[in-house]
Amino acid sequence: MNILQSLEAYTTAQKWVGINFIILGSILVILAGIFTFFVAKTPMSSGMKWGALVSGIFIIVGGVSYYSFCNKTQLSSQAIYEKDVTEFVQFEYERMEKVDKDFLLYQLTFTAFIVAVLIIILFINMPLLKGISYAVAILFLGILFIEGFSHTSITKYTSELKKEVQR
Repeated sequence: MNILQSLEAYTTAQKWVGINFIILGSILVILAGIFTFFVAKTPMSSGMKWGALVSGIFIIVGGVSYYSFCNKTQLSSQAIYEKDVTEFVQFEYERMEKVDKDFLLYQLTFTAFIVAVLIIILFINMPLLKGISYAVAILFLGILFIEGFSHTSITKYTSELKKEVQR
């Protein structure tokens, strides 16, 4: 596979991350609707409703933004490639090395949020806050899961770039 095909494969995989964020956000917004119209009004259900609505909207916006970012990154990378292949390979390799190294940090951050909301759910006796925490837990579990699948495309593209740099 040539390096532009590798870029295309990586970018397509990352666009799917954006699409999956939009799907996750839509699920959260639907969940907020369910809690609004079909669940008894309690402090916990209100927390779940508002937590799901706000989290859902944020991740939808994040998904749309990330999808757009992937398009822009692909176009700017292709422009660099057309200008100078060597510069492209070096630029992309350095960028992807950082992405690959930062991946674990992001996953640990998402895990820390999950642990924090689990602590709230288990040890804090405030139903409204527990409801919000359930929604946030769903959000970050979804992000952790989605991002986990994206790591394969990151490592594959980085290794393709590494081969090109070593030539």
